[in-house]
Amino acid sequence: MRQLKIRHLQKKASSKKGQATVTAILNAARSLVIEEGYAGLSMRAIATRSGIKIGNLTYYYASKTELLADLVDAVIQSYVGWWDEVMADDTLSPEQQFVTILTFILEDLGAPETTGFFPELWALANHEKNASEAMGYLYQLEHDMLVEMIGRLNPSLGLEDRKILAVHILASIEGHTVFIGYRKKWTQYAKPVSNILIHSYLSLIRSLTHEEIHTLQNSV
Repeated sequence: MRQLKIRHLQKKASSKKGQATVTAILNAARSLVIEEGYAGLSMRAIATRSGIKIGNLTYYYASKTELLADLVDAVIQSYVGWWDEVMADDTLSPEQQFVTILTFILEDLGAPETTGFFPELWALANHEKNASEAMGYLYQLEHDMLVEMIGRLNPSLGLEDRKILAVHILASIEGHTVFIGYRKKWTQYAKPVSNILIHSYLSLIRSLTHEEIHTLQNSV
């Protein structure tokens, strides 16, 4: 399971023991969300899963809302910026960089924590401000990365067109979670479907024009 990146340790967790306790709490909360959904995330269940008393838990987190804010941030941070190293690798062509990044993202859809956690977070983001902002932050970073990659693959596309195409690709990738994610109906097709997607994206990016983005006149 992907390691959480905790940016905002509670002030009460200044000692190594306190930091270890908060880390255990957040890992326990993530496991509960993955296994039982947000509905199964109670303070008592988190305390039990992390092996501490409920009073010790509330010492660090007075409410589930406060705990959830730190959990969402820690999960999101574990996904942020890993692609920078690939994009900076000048031994790889832009095509190779794109394939490497997209392969990783699509393979990650099949991880239990991705399939289990993010759909819960999508639902929560509809009515919880912290979750909505965290998801927006992650998707904005991924969108910006795709805009840069599209520009490397097709420099003829203007910035606004690259932004539009990046939205299309990002939405397509995320939508596949419910079809080829962990234990989903068509998981067995995850690899060939991913190959199709990457080939399709590369072909689309290389060939798409400004006119095709903004009109269907020549296509019907």
